[in-house]
Amino acid sequence: MIKMKKYNLLFICFLLSFFTQAQQNLSLNDVINLAKQQSIRSKQIENKFQNSYWRNFSYKRQFLPSLVFDGTIPEFSRTISSVTQPDGSALFVNRNLISNSSNLSLNQIIPATGGSIFVRTGLDNILLTGESSTITYLSRPVEFGYTQSLFGFNRFKWDKKIEPLYFTEAELFKTEEIEDLSMLAVNKYFDLLQAQLSMKNAENNYLNNDTIYLIGKGRYRYGKIAENELLQLELSLLNAEMAYEQEKLNFELSRQKLATFLGYSSQEKFELTLDSIIPDFKVVYEEALNYANEYNSNLIQQDRQIFEAEMNVAKVKSENRFNLNLTASFGLTQTAANLKDVYTSPKDQQYVSLGIRVPIIQWGLGKGYIRQAQSNAELVRSNVEQQKIDFNQDIFVKVAEFNLNRKQLEVSKKAQEVAEKRFYVTKQRYLIGKILVTDLQIAQQEKDRALISYINAYRSFWQSYYNIRKVTHYDFETKTIIGG
Repeated sequence: MIKMKKYNLLFICFLLSFFTQAQQNLSLNDVINLAKQQSIRSKQIENKFQNSYWRNFSYKRQFLPSLVFDGTIPEFSRTISSVTQPDGSALFVNRNLISNSSNLSLNQIIPATGGSIFVRTGLDNILLTGESSTITYLSRPVEFGYTQSLFGFNRFKWDKKIEPLYFTEAELFKTEEIEDLSMLAVNKYFDLLQAQLSMKNAENNYLNNDTIYLIGKGRYRYGKIAENELLQLELSLLNAEMAYEQEKLNFELSRQKLATFLGYSSQEKFELTLDSIIPDFKVVYEEALNYANEYNSNLIQQDRQIFEAEMNVAKVKSENRFNLNLTASFGLTQTAANLKDVYTSPKDQQYVSLGIRVPIIQWGLGKGYIRQAQSNAELVRSNVEQQKIDFNQDIFVKVAEFNLNRKQLEVSKKAQEVAEKRFYVTKQRYLIGKILVTDLQIAQQEKDRALISYINAYRSFWQSYYNIRKVTHYDFETKTIIGG
C-alpha cells in the first residue's frame, strides 16, 4: 500500500512539473521590483504623493498674477419703491429695473508685506422702465487699489517658509514608503520561499522515509531488526506523509498571497529562486548617520513643526494687539446715457480707508492665548530635541542589527550545509546498519531546523538592510542615493 502511494506521489510530481512549465521564476529583486511597479500599495503611495504635489503646485501659483472677471448679467427687479422728489417729498412709484455689471481685475499678492494690489476696469448700466424709461451707464476705465494689514499676521511670509518643507518632506517620505513596500515584499517573498523549500524538504523526507521503510521490511524478514524498530519506521513514514501534505497547503496559501500582493491573479504560478551568495558590504554607523541627517523626512518634519509653532505664536499675537487695516484706491470714472459718452472726459476718484482695532479690556484673555501659544512652541522645540537624540540612537541600533544579522546569516548558511551533509552521512550509515533509526531521525530533524533557521536569517538580513535604506535614503550595496 505504501509502495503504491510512493508511485502515486511520483506521478503527481511529474504532472505538476508538466503543467507548471510556464510559471514565473522570480528572485528577491524581481519580487521587489514587481511590487514597486504594479502592486496596489505602490499606487496608493503615488496617489498620496500626488496630493502633496498639487498642494505645492497651488502654493506656488498663488504668488503669480491672477486675472478675474466677475459680473451680473443681468439683474432684474420689479418693485414699488420710495422715490425722493426735487422738493424733498417722497412718492411710491412702480419701478422695473434691469441692471448689468462687469469687472475685469488683475490681482497680485505682495508676500513681503502680506498686502495685495489690483488693477481693475469695469462697466455698469441700469435700465429703468415704468412711467418713463431711462438708461444710464457707469464706467471705470481704470482703477488701482492696494490693501494691507499694517501690523497684522502675514500668512504669505510663513507659507514661504513652511510650504517648501511640506513638499520636500513629501518627496522624502515617498522614498521611505517605497522602502517600506520593499520590506513588505521581502516578507512575502520569504514566506513563499520558506513554504516552497519546506515543501520540497518534506517531499524528500517522505521519499527517504519510504525508502528506509522498504529496507527495514527486508531486514525484518531476515530477522536483522526487531518488530518495534519496523513499526517506528512505519510511523516515521506516516508522519512524513502528513507533514508533506501540510507543507503543500502552506505553499499554496503563501503563493496566492504573493500573487495578489503583486497585482496578479491568485492562480498565477511562481517558482522562487534564492541567491546563495551573501552580499559583501558593511554599514558604518557614522556614514549611515550622515545620510540620515541629510535625507530623512523626520528631520524635515521637525523643522516644519517648529516653524508652524512659531507661526501660531505670531498669529495669536497679531490677533490680540493693536492693528491697522489700510485700503486705498485711485481711478477714473464717468457716467452717461450712452456708451459713446461714458468714456469721454472721465473724472478721477479716490478712496482711502484706515481701519483700526485696539483691544482695551480683555481681562488677560489675550495674554493667556499668547502664553499658551508660546508654551506650545517651547514644547514642540523640546520634543524635537528629544526626537533628534532618539533618532541618532535608532540609527545606531539599526546599523548594529544589520551587521549582526549579516554575521548570523553567514553562520546559518554554514550550519545548514553542515546539517545537510550530516544527514546524508547518517542516512548512508543507517543503510549499512551502522547506527540506530533514532540517530537518523535526529539528523533529519536537525537538517529541517537548520533549513528554516537559514531562511529566517536571510529574511532578517534583507529586512534590516531595507530598514537602513529607509532611514538613510542610501543604497550601501551600490553606493548611490535612493530617489536622488
